[in-house]
Amino acid sequence: MRYSPIILFVYNRPIHTQKTLEALSQNTLAQDSELFIFADGPKENATSDQLEKIELTRKIAHSKQWCKEVTIIESEINKGLATSIISGVTDIIDKYGTAIVLEDDIVTGRFFLEFMNESLSKYKDNKDVMHITGWRDPVKRAKNDSCFFYPTMDCWSWATWKDRWQYFKKDALYYKSIFTKKMIYDFNIEGSDPGMWCQIEQNIEGKINTWAIFWYASIFLRNGLCLAPTKSLCKNIGFDNSGVHCGANESQEIRESIDYKVKNFPSKIKTDRKEFIKNKKFLKYVKYNRKFSIKRLIKSFIPKKLKTKIKSYLSKKNTL
Repeated sequence: MRYSPIILFVYNRPIHTQKTLEALSQNTLAQDSELFIFADGPKENATSDQLEKIELTRKIAHSKQWCKEVTIIESEINKGLATSIISGVTDIIDKYGTAIVLEDDIVTGRFFLEFMNESLSKYKDNKDVMHITGWRDPVKRAKNDSCFFYPTMDCWSWATWKDRWQYFKKDALYYKSIFTKKMIYDFNIEGSDPGMWCQIEQNIEGKINTWAIFWYASIFLRNGLCLAPTKSLCKNIGFDNSGVHCGANESQEIRESIDYKVKNFPSKIKTDRKEFIKNKKFLKYVKYNRKFSIKRLIKSFIPKKLKTKIKSYLSKKNTL
């Protein structure tokens, strides 16, 4: 049996890259798999420190035989994450028919590759299934040996097939022209995460240049389903403000073990409403925590003397 190729995108985070590759190499199918590492190049105004980190990241990629076969593609210029992923995934998936995709801050559990490969094989002929992920938000009361279908796309470790990836379309204006209010509500995970559609708008405005939201939109337009484990098979170690698109986020840190096997697959190919509702509740919880954190952060910047004056003013006002 030929296992799906793995694609890893790296840039200038040597420590994260090291941890990601070490974990990947410990996977049960690592020594039966082919790994392609795409290393992005420096920006025109890169500092000496940034150049050193890029070089060190590449040295780490070359330092071991992480999988059965390792091919490293080093770019001389900076393509940016979105362009790197779109072109890299397209090149590999056109050749091999499937791909398992990681970024440099995704640490995988030992049985991650088993789940991804088994899922790619199991659902290869069912076009309703468009995406597989090893990620699951840390929701409560989740079983650790099952997986489920839902209409949302998670990109912190994922896989797909060539005949699904062909529908990928990165065109924010196109989506804005056809999405109705009802579609936007559903796209925002039934209103629980307005940040989804906001990403489309920000791409139009030039504030960000991303790829994942367009893959989600491509899946959404075809009523596609995504397969995910009930408990995460990977951890995102990029919640340290070291990345371009991922900042601090304690709410989504995975603290439990990710070394377990998924043994039970859904009997029906349809959205699992119970698991989907868990996701919605979790997203609302994260949204609330972020608002609280921002308020607390702003409050921490208020000088002590000003705080005293505000308290004094409020106490006088309450006595009037």
